[in-house]
Amino acid sequence: MKILVTGASGFLGTNIVHECLKKKHTIRAFSLPGSETSYIERKGVDLVFGDVCDADAVGRAIRGVDAVIHAAGDTGFWKKRFERQRRTNVEGVRTVMGAALEAKIKRVVHTSTVDSLGYNPYGLADETWTAYNYGGTGYNYADTKREGELLALAYAAKGLKVVVINPGSMIGPYDHTLQFGRLFMDLRDGKVPAVLPGGAPWAHVGEVARAHVTALTKGRPGERYICGGVNESYRRVFTVIAASVGAKPPRFTMRPWMTVAYGYLMEFMANFTGKPPELNPGQARYMSVFPKYDSSKAVRELGFKIIPIEEMVADAGRWYADNGFL
Repeated sequence: MKILVTGASGFLGTNIVHECLKKKHTIRAFSLPGSETSYIERKGVDLVFGDVCDADAVGRAIRGVDAVIHAAGDTGFWKKRFERQRRTNVEGVRTVMGAALEAKIKRVVHTSTVDSLGYNPYGLADETWTAYNYGGTGYNYADTKREGELLALAYAAKGLKVVVINPGSMIGPYDHTLQFGRLFMDLRDGKVPAVLPGGAPWAHVGEVARAHVTALTKGRPGERYICGGVNESYRRVFTVIAASVGAKPPRFTMRPWMTVAYGYLMEFMANFTGKPPELNPGQARYMSVFPKYDSSKAVRELGFKIIPIEEMVADAGRWYADNGFL
């Protein structure tokens, strides 16, 4: 197939492009102007540039393709940029889904997040979980991704064959934006004074990419698939990463109130530095809980594999080292 991949130059998008090439698909890779594209400049990849909110640019990009993987998204957490985030994560979905419906695209795979579901404080959440409990916490990323996901599924009711993938936190190769690479370096250099109090689901980015590509043919339209991976505490993940770089993890674990207070401090300081804060209050509240998810549906229907955290960290570490980051 010929596949349009939005957000193609990002961490997940780059892995999706490489997985598509393995499956002998041809790619139209759509990214913002100025994006780092060296990791996807391969035979069979047609690079195009534009904004997912630009209907004309999306319309041109979608012309002549068989399917779309909409992986573009804004993962930031700076309050100053919340409107921009909503524009990308909600209005961008509207633009892409509308263009796909008009072009009669065979299948659209939409990248969401487990955060859009909320979490079960008493155990595992699966695709049927309905108690969204991040609302009002200031966690704008989850709020906007939830709105975008519901919008994508609404297009399924209009006849567009949409499949939603809900990844957890991802670790693995091609993290050239250093989403987790910075943590590897900071732990190595002893710059992490404490461990965050909560936890998260952790998935190998290659497996999440593979699930996206498999969903093009095997995913059920109108359905969501959790690709959460292993549920691990931040203490556990920090310990594994520290060991991989020959360092010791921080001894101190922050209490939730300390984490939120630090988020407020960082957000306040950003007003003077003009740089995004390391953490904001909404992100701090999110990282103070331990959401756990059931990925069995994706395992069963998409062949998603749950990889041990040690293997994920080792794969990521090798990539950072091989590419001069670590």
